[in-house]
Amino acid sequence: MKHKSISVVLTAILLFMILGNSVGCGGGGGGTQYTLTITSTAGGDVTTPAEGAYNYASGAVVNLTATPDGGYRFVDWTATAGSFVNATAAQTTFTMPAQDVTVTAHFALGTLIENVPDTNQPPTTDLNTTILTNYCAPMAMVNVLEYWDNVMNHANAQNVTAGLIPETAAEYLGYFMDTNNSGSPDRNNNPGMPGTHNSDIAPGTWDFVRWDATHAYPVAPDPNAPTRPTGKLGYDWLVGWNCDTNYNLTLSLYKNDIDNGLPMVVTFDFWNPVDKSIAVADPETGETINVFVWGDMTNNSTPPDPVEKWDYNIGHAVTGVGYILDWDPDGAGAIPKFDWVIVHDNWATTPENVAIPWAWWVCLYNINPGGP
Repeated sequence: MKHKSISVVLTAILLFMILGNSVGCGGGGGGTQYTLTITSTAGGDVTTPAEGAYNYASGAVVNLTATPDGGYRFVDWTATAGSFVNATAAQTTFTMPAQDVTVTAHFALGTLIENVPDTNQPPTTDLNTTILTNYCAPMAMVNVLEYWDNVMNHANAQNVTAGLIPETAAEYLGYFMDTNNSGSPDRNNNPGMPGTHNSDIAPGTWDFVRWDATHAYPVAPDPNAPTRPTGKLGYDWLVGWNCDTNYNLTLSLYKNDIDNGLPMVVTFDFWNPVDKSIAVADPETGETINVFVWGDMTNNSTPPDPVEKWDYNIGHAVTGVGYILDWDPDGAGAIPKFDWVIVHDNWATTPENVAIPWAWWVCLYNINPGGP
């Protein structure tokens, strides 16, 4: 009996060893390890785990956290294989595939709408335009119209600019806005007043956008009224404006439109940008953003910039295309941390993307073509 008991025990131990080895070789406790390389674009870091190379088995779930630098925002995760629970969340998990893989966290410098035109003064002289200065408002607005018509090919914008070159389309807008008091008699601009009155920008845009064979604007007998260009189609867009001077409210309104992919027109008391010779590339779009600060208050500009004269009711208009919040563009340098807007100015002497502190604004003009 004793010898039999020993035999049974030895048999049980041997069987356990065989089964144990079977589980260890074929189960999740071991097996082939694959390399996970974690990296990021400029503008932030992966902080969980730290960036580098790690070994995991297929099916392993890895916690990831992306942390942007000041002024930057997290965009998304990409991977050469494998899957994320949520690729657009800064904190997510990644499931390891049965191969080596690279995971990248992508960051962007603020928020920027790509491919918005940057039309510069002066306009052409296809109409009765004789004063070619102070055309900043029509130029700023034609960028928005061209964006929806010719860049986005929006269904509610087809041929709204009639295939005209932007500098000529801006001339038509100048009539409807009564720029330099040489256009529509329905506007508020006073005789002898240069530029475009802030109260005329929105209704002038609405009239021009709506203008087609059915909506016969402008109505004769205005001797300065232009003839509707061939192919011009009209639409009922949402054109609004807000001249509130509350910093947080206006920045919130501006940010909301940019977040929704809607470029807009912004007017300022004056325009005296000082180039700080800082150019930063947005790692997401590849666009170069140039940093400017505000120079002293002034009532006019002179060559080589367009000759413009300003007061509170006129000011200077630009096209708003983006923003960067709480950003210090020179680190420990003299420029303080601030909220910045990214605009397309209409002077050939400034670069395409001008980042300037959110100050000295007068009005915002939000334009939404609606529809699909």
